Amino acid sequence: MISIDSLSFKISSLTKSKRILSNINLNIERGEAFGLVGESGSGKTSILKCLAGQFQGWEGTIHVQGKSIAKASLKERSNTMQMVFQDPYGALHPRHTIRKILNEPLVIKGLQNKEERIVEALEQVGLDETFLSRYPHQISGGQRQRVAIARAIILDPDIILLDEPTSALDVSVQAEILNLLANLRARHNLTYLMVSHDLGVIAHLCDRVAVMKAGEVVEVVTREELMEGNIAHPYTQTLLQHAFSRE
Repeated sequence: MISIDSLSFKISSLTKSKRILSNINLNIERGEAFGLVGESGSGKTSILKCLAGQFQGWEGTIHVQGKSIAKASLKERSNTMQMVFQDPYGALHPRHTIRKILNEPLVIKGLQNKEERIVEALEQVGLDETFLSRYPHQISGGQRQRVAIARAIILDPDIILLDEPTSALDVSVQAEILNLLANLRARHNLTYLMVSHDLGVIAHLCDRVAVMKAGEVVEVVTREELMEGNIAHPYTQTLLQHAFSRE
């Protein structure tokens, strides 16, 4: 589904150059939930931005469904991939109603049966029609993230890019959103690429995880290997110890 080969990316200015990603190689299967974990600045979100077209000028190759995305337009990418962002309030237009927020991608794509699609998307994320006339500030953080997820699935993409989708939420709500994502993945055979700094969140949702440090992948492990502590790299061991110490 997603094949990343020798992906490198650097930001250059007139005086210096900073490498963000270095020789990233990943293969993510159809229907898999794959995690990227690491501390802030490790490069995990940069991979999502390369996929989503927010970063240009990267080196290497990225194939989605067997096709290179190097020359794909944002419209072409949006047919296959949608993104759920970290901050559900910042990701939703504060002056648009939930109906307008969900209607906008349908208008852009020129799709029919808009109201039916909107209601169905809301129901799939556990909300109902009473939310359609509300504004983002009138609903809770967890409900806002459900709306953001509804907007991501309303175009029936194959891939969802998840950028820390629960980190801005209360702990009591995080599990609800993770369970919702798991149910949607099973229902639609979605492929997830999820970024998080929290190994506990990754272990809850993802089948495999790539551990990143300083723009490089240091280790790829399965959920089972992670839960059993069957890991090799010292950095992964450190992240795991910190995760357990917070519990």
